[in-house]
Amino acid sequence: MSAKLKITTRYLLREQLKILGYVYLMIVVSIVGFPLISALITHELTLQTILNILQINLGFTFGCVIFIIMTFTYDNFKLLIQNGISRRTYWRARVLTVIALSFIGDLVATSYHFLVNTPLQHRTFTSGFSHLFYAQLYGDFFGRHNLAGNFITNLIFMWLVFIMLGLSGMAIGSIFSLLTKSVRRIVFIAVPVLGFVLLAFLVNLIARFPSQISFEGTAKFLGFLAGYTGQSTGGTLNPLMPMVTMLVISTMMGAIATYFNHKLKLKNA
Repeated sequence: MSAKLKITTRYLLREQLKILGYVYLMIVVSIVGFPLISALITHELTLQTILNILQINLGFTFGCVIFIIMTFTYDNFKLLIQNGISRRTYWRARVLTVIALSFIGDLVATSYHFLVNTPLQHRTFTSGFSHLFYAQLYGDFFGRHNLAGNFITNLIFMWLVFIMLGLSGMAIGSIFSLLTKSVRRIVFIAVPVLGFVLLAFLVNLIARFPSQISFEGTAKFLGFLAGYTGQSTGGTLNPLMPMVTMLVISTMMGAIATYFNHKLKLKNA
C-alpha cells in the first residue's frame, strides 16, 4: 500500500466514522430522547420504558447508514483531487474504507445485540443468537449447537451484507455525481413513479392472466440465491450461496463505481 493510499484511506475512514457517530447520536436523541421526554411529561417514566427504548437494531440502522453515506462522492473527490490524489487512489481508498467501516459496524452491531439487547430481553446467548437475522434463515445449517461456527459465519455474512450495501451506495453516488442538479431532481421523481407504474402493470397483468403467467422458474432461481439447493431438509438453507452472491454483486457494484469514478470531473463553482 502506497503512502498516498494509506493517508487517503485513513482520512476517508476518519470522516465516515465522524458521520456515523453523528448519525448514531441523532438516533439516540430521536429514539431515546423524545420518548423519555414524553414519558416525563406524562409521568409514565418507568424502568421498563427505558429498557424498551434501549432495544435498538443497530445492524439494520448501520446498513441504511453505510449505503447513504457512501453515495456522497463529489465533495471528497474535489478535495482530494485538488490535493494531488489520483482518481485511482481515491477509488481504492473508498473501497478500503467500505471494507473497514463495514467490519467496525458489524462488530458494534453484534456486540450491542449480545451485550445490551440480549440481557435486556432476559435471554441466554443461545437464545439471543437465534433472534439474529442470519440465525433465523441459516442457523440450522451448521447445527444449532455449533455456536462458535455459527457466530463466526454470522459475522462474515453480515460483513458481506454491509460491504455490498456500501459498494452499491458508491456506484449510485458515482453516477449521480455526473448529473446536474436538475437532472438529479428529475431522476428522484421519475424513478419512484416509473417503479410504481411498473408494479401496477405487473399486478394487473397477473390478475388478468393468472393461469398463463408462471413465476416458478423465478422462484427457484431466487431460492437458489437465498441458499435453497433442493436438498435442504427441515427448511435449512445454505448460507454459502448468498455469500457468493453478495461477493458477485459487490464486484459488479465496485466495477460500476470504478467506471463512473474515472469520468468524474471538477465542476465550476
